[in-house]
Amino acid sequence: MNKIFYNKSIIGFCIIVLMITASVMFNSREIILPEMAALAVGCLMYQNPIWLSKPLHIFLLPSITAVLGFLVNMLDLGLAQKLILILILMLLVLKLFKSFLAPALATGLLPVITNAESYCFIISILLLTSALSLYLILVGSKQKMDCSIKQHSSREGLIYILFVAVWILICDQEKWMFMAAIPPVIVTGYEAVHKEVYEFDTFRKQVVCMFLASFAGIQSIHFLDNLILAVLLDIAAVYLILSIFKCRLPPAYAMAILPMVLNASYAYFSFQVLLMSIIILGTVFLCKNAVLRKSFGIFGSDKNL
Repeated sequence: MNKIFYNKSIIGFCIIVLMITASVMFNSREIILPEMAALAVGCLMYQNPIWLSKPLHIFLLPSITAVLGFLVNMLDLGLAQKLILILILMLLVLKLFKSFLAPALATGLLPVITNAESYCFIISILLLTSALSLYLILVGSKQKMDCSIKQHSSREGLIYILFVAVWILICDQEKWMFMAAIPPVIVTGYEAVHKEVYEFDTFRKQVVCMFLASFAGIQSIHFLDNLILAVLLDIAAVYLILSIFKCRLPPAYAMAILPMVLNASYAYFSFQVLLMSIIILGTVFLCKNAVLRKSFGIFGSDKNL
């Protein structure tokens, strides 16, 4: 079992390194898709049963949302309006496919927050997701997985997206757009919303791991003038962080790589991630637990706790 775990982990890490290597070779950072790291790790290392239950969705959903995000970015709208529009469109896509593939949210947000204009972005997402999806179909476990998750009502996802939209509008009003839509945080929050139980210990670990992953990512890109060396350091750092906290959090790998494609502030990026994580995940934690649930009936019924 350990041998299979390590073998698949190595494959996942190799996909990440190959992605960064391609961006160096073609001199295009739009080839770098941070959430591809989360997908590779989640599918290959952690064997996320929900994601693996429909391997074709690994290709379809991130590709669809990425194209939608790319097209929305071409519209003559303000950044906040673009972000809210793509959030609505992505929620409709997930609803249409009856999917909980949270990383698809990040691939839709990325072209908007990075102002992607090159078709290298679309080509990269199509090639990488199709390769991962094909691998999962051909080499994936033949054993039937128990993927029978509770079919949550669309209300939970809708309330979460509405909350994120309000957060974006607040950030726009207060000129905080640098932390309006950090994709790995939004992905983590969306997954937390659909958990049966979201405990304080899980919330605390996720916030700390996100902060430390972002710190490792911004440090490596700042001090190393080599993206390949930087990503190797990022992978090692995040693996160590998650091992120490005994936390399975694929978006942490995306968080470490994110500074490679953002014009992130070296001094403030990690603290922006920390603040947004506390607000987004903290709100989800409060709404998932008894005090607010009993008062307002948000995110399901008490019996699910």
